[in-house]
Amino acid sequence: MTTIAIVGAGLVGRLLAWQLAKQGQRICLFDKDSKSGQDSAAYTAAGLLTPFGESLSCSRDIVRAGQAAMPLWKQLVAELESPVELYSQGSICVSHAQDWGDYQRFCQHISQHFPDANLTHLDSAQLQSLAPALSGRFERAAFIESEGVIDNHQLLTALAIELEKLNVEWREKTNVVAIEHQTVITERREHFDYVIDCRGVGASPVFCDSDEAREQDISMLTDLRGVRGEVLHLFAPEVDIEQPVRLMHPRYNLYLAPKSRKGHYVIGATEIESSDMSPVTVRSSLELLSAIYSLHSGFAEAQVIKQLSHCRPAFADNEPKIVVRDKLMQINGLYRHGYLLAPVVLQSALSAIETYWSPALTSNSHQSDTLLKDNCSLTPNRTIQPNRAFQAKKMCPISKSFAQQITHSHEGQDV
Repeated sequence: MTTIAIVGAGLVGRLLAWQLAKQGQRICLFDKDSKSGQDSAAYTAAGLLTPFGESLSCSRDIVRAGQAAMPLWKQLVAELESPVELYSQGSICVSHAQDWGDYQRFCQHISQHFPDANLTHLDSAQLQSLAPALSGRFERAAFIESEGVIDNHQLLTALAIELEKLNVEWREKTNVVAIEHQTVITERREHFDYVIDCRGVGASPVFCDSDEAREQDISMLTDLRGVRGEVLHLFAPEVDIEQPVRLMHPRYNLYLAPKSRKGHYVIGATEIESSDMSPVTVRSSLELLSAIYSLHSGFAEAQVIKQLSHCRPAFADNEPKIVVRDKLMQINGLYRHGYLLAPVVLQSALSAIETYWSPALTSNSHQSDTLLKDNCSLTPNRTIQPNRAFQAKKMCPISKSFAQQITHSHEGQDV
């Protein structure tokens, strides 16, 4: 039977293992973390699904991919046996009077570049009706429909349950020293028919454990960097906010992500160009807590449940890449857009597998019922064939620009 090793059990690694195992493939999943995933960037993330909220700091292609991802998330969540809270009824953007210029610039940017976002300006009465908890401190707000948030901790747990049901061999708490083509090196060398590298920052030489491992691992992505992010988990029983909220600020944009349990919220804003994996700093904590208190006074008595920090993997353009080198596939660079883009990246990876690794894999398996449909993304029934780009037999590419990030390599050279 064909065997596939997936190295890295974060968000994309779990999604891929789940979809491939459903097709009947034999999967071996490696991860240095436990099945809870608490030491992963996927666990630290807030789970925001707000493509337009990100639009000031990302490309148009990322925004469009985020739009395409929301209906795919709904399909994926519907397939899971365990409940996962997925809120998709819109997000709210507010600002204090002194930051009105940043708020106006944000709204003008959305209206000019993304009129289909259906941004609605709310006065105090409309805000009172939609989000009463915010109406006391803000006289106006912007509402963007179809944005939302997913409970990432519930999702990671639900995926772990699915993988167990499908008898996926999960090598948790296993340190992968290096990947050599089809060989995964831990304390021993194991050969597989195919290997998919989803290690995130673990594929960067900066995060390599030793010089020997750095030299040994030919799959290292030398242009991959870490971008530090920090979040706080709060329990605020006096606050009742359903929608994800963005608070405009000249130096950082605070986001509030409500979670499935009433009164539980994740707040974050920090984005630091650093590979530092140390705990949350005092400065970041003070900035986040003072900002969230200015959003709602009920946060004054909130309990700080957790303070989490991690590094997101990013390339120079902050956009993801899928690289296929013979029987090794590498998926990386999702930056701060992991949950925003994951279903579309998953779709592209499955299409790449079908293109480059068929018929060996598809001869004894059925197609994915969810993510290999011709009508599931922004450009259905279109094959993108730009120079040096991914060329798929059944590809639903997001855009020409994104497709150019998916490259096929032969004998270690991009073609």
